[in-house]
Amino acid sequence: MDIILDDESKRLLCNQNIEYVNNTDTTLEKVYFHIYPNAFSKKEFAPFEKDEMEKAYPNGFNEGYIDIKNILNNDKKLEYKIKGDKYDVLEVNLGRQLKPNEKISIDLKYNIKIPNSVGRFGYGDNTINITNWFPIACVYDERGWNLKSYESVGDPFYSETSDFNVKMLVPKKYKVGSSGKIINQKNDKEKVMYEIQAKRVRDFAFILSDKFDIKTDSFKNVSISTYNLNKDLSELSTKIAKDSIEIFSSLFGEYPYDTYSVVASDFYIGGMEYPNLVMIDQSLYNEKNKFLLEYVIAHETAHQWWYSVIGNDEISEPWLDEALTEYSTILYFEKKYGAEVGEKLIKTMEIQSKNYKSENIFKPSTQYENSAEYSLNVYTKGAVAFNEIRKKVGDKLFFETLQEYYNKYMYENVNGAKFVELWNKKGVDIDKIVSEYK
Repeated sequence: MDIILDDESKRLLCNQNIEYVNNTDTTLEKVYFHIYPNAFSKKEFAPFEKDEMEKAYPNGFNEGYIDIKNILNNDKKLEYKIKGDKYDVLEVNLGRQLKPNEKISIDLKYNIKIPNSVGRFGYGDNTINITNWFPIACVYDERGWNLKSYESVGDPFYSETSDFNVKMLVPKKYKVGSSGKIINQKNDKEKVMYEIQAKRVRDFAFILSDKFDIKTDSFKNVSISTYNLNKDLSELSTKIAKDSIEIFSSLFGEYPYDTYSVVASDFYIGGMEYPNLVMIDQSLYNEKNKFLLEYVIAHETAHQWWYSVIGNDEISEPWLDEALTEYSTILYFEKKYGAEVGEKLIKTMEIQSKNYKSENIFKPSTQYENSAEYSLNVYTKGAVAFNEIRKKVGDKLFFETLQEYYNKYMYENVNGAKFVELWNKKGVDIDKIVSEYK
C-alpha cells in the first residue's frame, strides 16, 4: 500500500496492490472485500448505538467514506459493485476463473475521508485513528463468503492473515504508532516517508498524533513501545505492556512478532485490539483510573494471542476470543499480584453474571440487545465459564490445552467446534461443563 495523508482535508490517498491467493477448494470468479469506511457515510449506518452517538461524535455527525477510483488486473479494468446494507462490501469480478491455489494481482486506487469521530476510525483533538480502513479481503469458509456489515455491538471483524508492505507519507509533525515494524524512514522539511512491514498479521492499523510521548522497552526479542498523551503515566503504561507480553508468553506460548505498541487515543470505548497494536482510551491515563488502565491494557494485550494470532469470526462466535481474553486478563492479575487478587476478580464476575440479566454466552454478537448485555454475557459470564473449566480439569490440563490450541492454530481461523474438539480429545466433556452457560 502507498498512502498519502492530506492533513487539511483529513483524507488518505491510496494505491493498494493485492496478491490474492485462492485458498479455498472452489473456483472463484468474484472476490469480496470489506470497505468499512462506508459504514460511516450516513448517520443511520454509523456503527454506534443510538445513545452513544454523542460520545462518538462530540462535534455532531461527520461523514467518513471510501471512494474507489478504479480496480485493475495488470492494466485491465475489473468490473466491481458496491454492496451490503451499509454499502460496505466490495464485489470484484475477476473476469476469469481463479482455481484453488492460483493467484491474481489486483490493483486498487481509492481515497478515504476520515470522519471527526472518536470511535475506532476517525480523529479527535489528539489522535487520528486509522483502523478498519482499507479494502480487506472477506473470508470464504465452509459457510461460503462472510459479508457481514460493520455492526454497532461487539467487534464485527473476521479476516485472514497477510503480509503487508506499506509506504506512508505524513506531515512531519506526526508521530506514528502502527502494526508491524518501521523498516525505513526518510524526512524532508515538511514530510516523513515511513516504510513499514507487517508479516502474518490479520489487519493493519496506525494512529497518528503530534502530542505523543513515546517510551520503549523490550522483552526478549520484542520491542515494546507506548505512545502516551499523559507523560506522567508513560512509565506505568510501558511496564504494564511489558508485564502483559511476559505473562501471556509464559502462560500460552511466545508472542510471535517483534513489535508491540500500546497507543493512547481519542477513543471513548476503553480499548481495542489490532495486530501488534492496541488503542486505549486516553481518559484512563490518570491516577484515579490506574487499575482500569492496567486492566484494559492487559485485556487488549491478551487479544494478541486470541484474535491476532488465532483468528475467529467475531460476529458469529464472539465468545471464542472475548471470553478467553477476559479470563486471560484475570490470569494476568493472578500471576502478577497473587491468587487472592485473581479470586476476588472472578468472584465479582460470578456475582455480576448471577444478579444481572444473563443469557446464553454462545450467541452471535448481533443477537444481543446492546453492548451492556453483550459485555455481561460474552466477557463476564464467559470468563466465569472458563474459570469453571479450569476448576474441573485442573491447572495442568487447562494450560496444556490452551498452549496446544495456540501452537496448533497459529495464524489460522478457528471456530468453536475446533476448540471443543481439542478438549474432547483429552477426554474432557467441555459441553457438560459449560452447559449452564448456554
